[in-house]
Amino acid sequence: MIDKDMLRDRMLKECDICLHLYERLPEGAMDYRPTEGQRSTLELLRYISFCAMSGCRAMAEGNWDSYPGLLARAAEMGPEDFPAHMARQKEELTALFEGLDQEALTTQQAKDPLGNEMTLGEALLALPYSWLVGYRMQLFLYAKQAGNADLWTPNCWAGVDWEKPTPEEVPDPEEVGSS
Repeated sequence: MIDKDMLRDRMLKECDICLHLYERLPEGAMDYRPTEGQRSTLELLRYISFCAMSGCRAMAEGNWDSYPGLLARAAEMGPEDFPAHMARQKEELTALFEGLDQEALTTQQAKDPLGNEMTLGEALLALPYSWLVGYRMQLFLYAKQAGNADLWTPNCWAGVDWEKPTPEEVPDPEEVGSS
């Protein structure tokens, strides 16, 4: 069973990975947008800077009343402000989880934006946590598409820099499977 501390820690780790990826955005990446109608990198960073907190508050409080204020705060964010906004989101997530009763995760009902009901624990996992994972992946892809060819799997999934293996160091899948 997942407890509130595990869930909080996973969300905080996703925030850290987003910060790691932010630090690896190439010059000029803030205006990058894959196609017209998609968010730019800066718009994506703005959304990441509050999406987990807004969802957690909405699920725990039973309403989306705090969303407009968080959205407005993010709209003013410049690229250089992303680390501070993420630090604030992490502090607010930590405080919210400290105030949650463990039992509430399995007994309190929460509604998603479409009105579907589920337990608070399921809602926090299915929505804010999943949003962080998804938008972290999008940030990774934007950074690569905007020109950082050095990023690879460990950057995306663990928020760490590892040296890429050379083609000679990568095992042949057929050889690995036959041993």
